[in-house]
Amino acid sequence: MQNHKKALFALALSAFCMGVTEFVMAGVLIDVQHYFQIDAKTAGYLTTLYAIGVVIGAPIISIILSHFYRHTQLLINLGVFALANLIIFFSNNFYLTALARFIAGTQHGVFFVIATLAISTIVPNEKKSSALAIMVTGLTVALVTGVPLGTFVGHYFGFKFIFLLIFCITMFAFAGVWHMMPKNLIPNPTSLKNLAPAFSHRNLLKTYTITLCSCGAQFVLYTYLQKLLVDVSGFKIQSTAYILLLYGICAICGNLWGGKMVDKKGAIFSLRLILSIQILVFLSFLLTMHIQVLIILNIALMGFFSFSTIPALKMLSITKAKRHTYKIIDSTISVNEAAFNVGIALASFIGGFVLANIGIEFNALFSSLFVLPALIFSLMFAKDKINFEHFKKIKK
Repeated sequence: MQNHKKALFALALSAFCMGVTEFVMAGVLIDVQHYFQIDAKTAGYLTTLYAIGVVIGAPIISIILSHFYRHTQLLINLGVFALANLIIFFSNNFYLTALARFIAGTQHGVFFVIATLAISTIVPNEKKSSALAIMVTGLTVALVTGVPLGTFVGHYFGFKFIFLLIFCITMFAFAGVWHMMPKNLIPNPTSLKNLAPAFSHRNLLKTYTITLCSCGAQFVLYTYLQKLLVDVSGFKIQSTAYILLLYGICAICGNLWGGKMVDKKGAIFSLRLILSIQILVFLSFLLTMHIQVLIILNIALMGFFSFSTIPALKMLSITKAKRHTYKIIDSTISVNEAAFNVGIALASFIGGFVLANIGIEFNALFSSLFVLPALIFSLMFAKDKINFEHFKKIKK
């Protein structure tokens, strides 16, 4: 237990690798297009396939790995992920590159399932939410640095070298897990038939919906935020990079603050408060989008409160999984992790539809509507400060 801080560092570094791999394509898409001599739509499949891999991998690959100790699960997970990125570096064939991206995506989804469950075991009960926030900080740091890093490396060395860099960092994370993670974390073997009970209780379905809507809401707007800043707010394209950097920094701060809040107030209370604030933040874009100073402040608040929900979402999923599906926790957590990415994909699609048919000015309004079901379901849950005594009884 006393070494959990070292283990957290290894998991945060791993999360950083996953995040950079996911976000980096936005900065190298044109380079990919030119290298393989393909159109932009085809190059975009590398992003789509990664996302599909995340959704499929979380529940399916988790089952395959569930018979191993957590330590071994993570090593296999990081090893396959590293190998997939190394294949991208060496590949001269678009279809092989696309397959490697899909495989990397499957490991992304699995990692957050294993890491979430490992943290719930090795970290003291009163610090679980903060620990989850620290692990997810690796992902939010990747959000800040992934696109600029990819753009820089791609411009000076070629886009493939970013994947070589990801491979090298992942191997450092692999070594960290090897030496710092406890080796005796008992697994919870599961199978395909266990996926059905993960959908068997209405509280679990509420949890998945909260995760899907609260995580996805910002992407109705964020995916097309640069267009709003340039076409409506009057910023130059070069300036948007600094605004998005501010957004990322605020996301990191919000994630850490959210973890501390959940430790003190519980997941349900935190979600009710944060989701209510989120709706107000999204709606305020309707008033601030034409005033540059105010929209910058609005974007900073969006980053802070959008990512402050993640520790609460993860603690809520663990709590409900242990309460309703104690024997198949892995399956339930994996479905919840898949919900994160389903929410992002659905929100991005809705954002594109609103942009094309109504106007970019209304994307923020639809972000507020997207998050509304999450708030409603969080209000339907009984007041539920995380019952740490419940965890203690389970561990005994």
